Amino acid sequence: MVNRDKQRGANNFIPPQTHLESGFGGVNLRKYIAGYLLGSIGISCCILDTQPLVANSSPPPTLSKESQLPSKKLPKVVFFGSSSTVGFGTTRGDRRWTTLLSRYLGWEEINEGLSGSTVSTALRNGELASVPSGLERWRENVLSRKPDRVVILYGVNDAFRRITLGTAMQSGTYSGDLTKMLTEMAQEFKPHQLIISSSQPNQATLDRRQDYDRVLQSTAKQIGSYFLDAGNEAFPPSDLADYSADGLHLNNLGHAVFASYVANKMVDIGIEPAPAQAQGGNNFQKETQPLPGGFLYIDLLDPLTFGRVRSIETKWVAPGRARIAIVRPDGRGGYEAIYRTSILNVTAGVSRIKVPNWWVLDDDRLAVWTEGNCLGGYELPPNTSGHLAAPQGHIIRDMTANRGRLAHQALAIYTIP
Repeated sequence: MVNRDKQRGANNFIPPQTHLESGFGGVNLRKYIAGYLLGSIGISCCILDTQPLVANSSPPPTLSKESQLPSKKLPKVVFFGSSSTVGFGTTRGDRRWTTLLSRYLGWEEINEGLSGSTVSTALRNGELASVPSGLERWRENVLSRKPDRVVILYGVNDAFRRITLGTAMQSGTYSGDLTKMLTEMAQEFKPHQLIISSSQPNQATLDRRQDYDRVLQSTAKQIGSYFLDAGNEAFPPSDLADYSADGLHLNNLGHAVFASYVANKMVDIGIEPAPAQAQGGNNFQKETQPLPGGFLYIDLLDPLTFGRVRSIETKWVAPGRARIAIVRPDGRGGYEAIYRTSILNVTAGVSRIKVPNWWVLDDDRLAVWTEGNCLGGYELPPNTSGHLAAPQGHIIRDMTANRGRLAHQALAIYTIP
């Protein structure tokens, strides 16, 4: 029998490696992973020591300014789904998309993900008998919570297991059980309280998800709820390998991008107000000089403020290749990779790099990897910590404490509207 407490995301987060075999409700995920790694990029590695200095002594990352207002009653939001809602694929529960999204928007998170769960009651005999479907559990796990909103990310396991699509009138099929679940939910909640999303982008169901997504969108439209086509919009299929943990679940970077995507959609459809433009970095008014290539440079002088980053302006002093990133202090002296661009071919001069409305918290940092001495910096007084430099390749990974060396040059990079 599967321990449901370990599967559920409401009060417990079990790191992926501890329930690898049960991530799909009993399917041997190890066999599946072997066929779908496809060069997926991990996000933890050992970075070479250069000088044993503590990377960051700042306090843990702060919550958004919206969620810090003591007089504001936080909306209670239930996240209803399967293993991707639990946070499978991340290294810690606080890096899952539901937790990040709740921090950005000032929501009270109630995570009701259940690993291996399908929408449909099909295949209830045998291996899935201990994993209730969405149809079977929504009243206990959603309605009883009395939420202000419900965010539903369900159906990836139905597509993965090739549950029969059926019709809206056929119980024991995806269409029939989905229709019944959402129709019953619409009788208990107002349509604007229900936010329904297609399942997370993934490589494993690319060949079959289209029909399931179409049924989901049509049913959401019938009950008058919001619909997000996250599975096709959060990032392009060409980026799936970079953001995948195992071919089906997102990794830390994938969860971060997914959270930003959903946060932006909440603004677009009018559920939440747009945040301020995040500000940070160093406006390069002084004479710049080249910084050595082959390093990840993290800005220490001027951290970001809570809000959205839309464009980043950088001063290049020579041709080369570079990658822009945003990292977050991990509260233990290191930094976590949150976002990164693709590799850019740069030429000397000032360039503006547009990004897809990344959401950041107070004290997040701009970072740049370079190949070639193309990044500009300018001198600061001695004993000033302008940036942290760590030698590494172009992947931009998490960086633990006591890695890299502090330098007194300020990076010529900053955010712009």
